[in-house]
Amino acid sequence: MDPAVYQLFARAAPLIIVWLIGFLTLSLVAIARRALQGRTGRQRDSMIGGELPGLPLVLMHSVCFVYSCLRQDWLSALLFAWWGPGFVVVAILVLARRRVPWKRLARATSITCKLNYLVLAGLFLHFRCLAPVYAYSLWIMHDQVRLAWLQGNADRSRRLFEDGWLPRLCYPLFLGLPVLAPSFPLRWLCAAVAVVVWTMWLWGLARLVRDGRFRTRPESYTDNLRDIVYLALPPAAP
Repeated sequence: MDPAVYQLFARAAPLIIVWLIGFLTLSLVAIARRALQGRTGRQRDSMIGGELPGLPLVLMHSVCFVYSCLRQDWLSALLFAWWGPGFVVVAILVLARRRVPWKRLARATSITCKLNYLVLAGLFLHFRCLAPVYAYSLWIMHDQVRLAWLQGNADRSRRLFEDGWLPRLCYPLFLGLPVLAPSFPLRWLCAAVAVVVWTMWLWGLARLVRDGRFRTRPESYTDNLRDIVYLALPPAAP
């Protein structure tokens, strides 16, 4: 593996983190407004609203895919192809409303996503590129906060108890990287953001547990392919 590929991603990570903090701020404002207005129903989710925060990450995967090819690092190119060109192809298919057998692809897609994250996170840590790992966690954990408060969906926290995929614990834990690394970019801002995300995430989950909604699956799995794995499983008992 060529370290230069991963260092390229790391140099762009501070801008990606600032972008994600901006969307986190918007989500916190939306949560506060709903609380002040006394609204408790689910807010309709949208693919654009859910995926737009992660757009720079996807773009960097595509950039690193091309850079890996230019440097003839074919293994890295294969890794970055999944969330780079692969994500773009899927997005085009979904937006164009093409008929795709998602149910047959659900399990393989879910497994590949998990393994792809583990390998990439491991390589970033190996090459001491911590900021991209934090950016992954901030992206995912912001989404968990947004879903817990605005859609009443525990998402990956719920699935931890359904499939026992313990590496999901890395998402909240890696938010603590700025505290451990003195040279971390935007260190104290990122550490403060981590505290806010942890607080809102745990608070949101506590509300769902209290209301008996923690294990409730989303009503639709195809509007947003985040929950595509459920297409391969039997329907939940009523």
